[in-house]
Amino acid sequence: MDVKFKVWLEKKGEVILSNGKFGILKKIDQLGSIQKAAEEFGMSYRHAWGMVQKIEKRSGLKLLETQIGGREGGGAKVTPEGKTFLAQYEAFSKELDELIQKKFKKAFSK
Repeated sequence: MDVKFKVWLEKKGEVILSNGKFGILKKIDQLGSIQKAAEEFGMSYRHAWGMVQKIEKRSGLKLLETQIGGREGGGAKVTPEGKTFLAQYEAFSKELDELIQKKFKKAFSK
């Protein structure tokens, strides 16, 4: 038997960040492209960009720096502020997972 859980951050009842939103932002950071990250997640560019805009609006943080295509090509990268926010969420989620797993084992061990 395993325990599963989901965690997300909200502000005034609106989701700011969840595992899925965290994943797309990390993928944008890795690939340097909203389009490529969206493709890997099986979503449209428009949906991914809208998701990022909602996160930024709700959190009050500037998460991405974007460059429009052209001769050099376009791209996107996570801002230093965004990297800090993602690192905080990742650390929090990891610690929460460890705590929940520990409590689960204590409650359900034979």
